Amino acid sequence: MFSGLAGAALLKVLEALFNAFGTGFNDWLSRKRAEQTQRELGAAETTSTINKESSNAERRASEVAVNRPDVGAVIAGMERGDTF
Repeated sequence: MFSGLAGAALLKVLEALFNAFGTGFNDWLSRKRAEQTQRELGAAETTSTINKESSNAERRASEVAVNRPDVGAVIAGMERGDTF
């Protein structure tokens, strides 16, 4: 079909096109991987924040349960006129 110089030139052009396509595809793939990594990192940070807030809420609830006044003492104080 193509011979000699024309064939060699065509092969060089095709090689350059395929190399450009490969480089472009690799760049695109790298960007997509970076975007996915950012999404995963954001999800991990959100999960960490939620877990931390949940832990803090559980700790505060435990402190309230431990430190709450005795109901009988509160009623007796109210009957005496104590204010809280």
